[in-house]
Amino acid sequence: MGRKGTETFFQNMWTARRMSALLIYFVLCIFLCACHAKSGQTEGEGKGAGEGIQENNQGNSSQEESGGKQREPSGNGISEAPVFDLENGTVMLNSGYEMPILGIGTFRLSGSEAENSVYWALRDGYRLIDTARIYGNEADVGRGIQRAIDEGIVTREEVFVTTKMWTDDFDNGAEAIEASLKKLGLDYIDLMILHHSQPSNDVDAYHAMEQAVSEGKLRSIGLSNYYTSEDFDRLVNAASTVPALLQNETHPYHQSVEMKEHLQQYGTVMESWFPLGGRGNTQTLFNDETISGIAQAHGKTSAQVILRWHLQAGNIAIPGSSNEDHIQENFEIFDFELTDDEMQEMTALDRNERFADY
Repeated sequence: MGRKGTETFFQNMWTARRMSALLIYFVLCIFLCACHAKSGQTEGEGKGAGEGIQENNQGNSSQEESGGKQREPSGNGISEAPVFDLENGTVMLNSGYEMPILGIGTFRLSGSEAENSVYWALRDGYRLIDTARIYGNEADVGRGIQRAIDEGIVTREEVFVTTKMWTDDFDNGAEAIEASLKKLGLDYIDLMILHHSQPSNDVDAYHAMEQAVSEGKLRSIGLSNYYTSEDFDRLVNAASTVPALLQNETHPYHQSVEMKEHLQQYGTVMESWFPLGGRGNTQTLFNDETISGIAQAHGKTSAQVILRWHLQAGNIAIPGSSNEDHIQENFEIFDFELTDDEMQEMTALDRNERFADY
């Protein structure tokens, strides 16, 4: 083979090798692109699933616009137990909203009595107000709130308002919600609760509250007077939204230990009605030697010790009062702390004994 033929031979070999390399490179590019596309599809599916959970949980798309403090809700199912922020006096609900852990109850208050008590409470630093349709004082409570707003004491966004749907209204839940909004004079209610377990139609009423959340009329929803895990789960299993809160009779003689343990898996917080034992029973608790002894050690009243115990034990407390001085006294519980030994002494008082029969 001559020089020219040799050069042609090697040129042809070089060209062939170059084409082979290009072909291999092209195949590798296709393979890598396919892998990247598959990875991107997986990431997109994961993100979509997460967004779907958020959208389906209590309709939170309007929450930030309404001005409430919120975080991403935990969704329906297993969750973390709620943690009380004792420094700021709040707890984050599983609905994604921050709720004060000490408030004023308005049971058996009406007219100017209810209005004044709510106003005094807001003036003294309370930010949680609890009422109910059956109390017959929603309009009075609304006036007390508006009075504090008009005087610049609070803004609407700073006040957490709870009301309850009565059992007679369970068949007409949507109408009951509208009626409470109108009486309170509010555009939205922070928390609405079914007042009592009523298996015949409480699921329908709960669904009505779920719908109202999606419409921005309610922010969080919960239950009251569900005293067994079976009854609580009966409703939870029929709902799309886990209750943010359960309000039961809870105090040193009835500490709701088993229910609180059951609620932890849902991130549902316990709230106490009758936190001081209720009218006719407060002196029983106030005069308890353990409670009065702890109070004397701290230079506090028995009522203040009981309320402080509630907060440290993880119970939202809503003591009711129409006495201006007592309302202020009940709020002055953030300047002391019960020791571990004192908390154990309080825990030992549990008798699983309720004072009420409803």
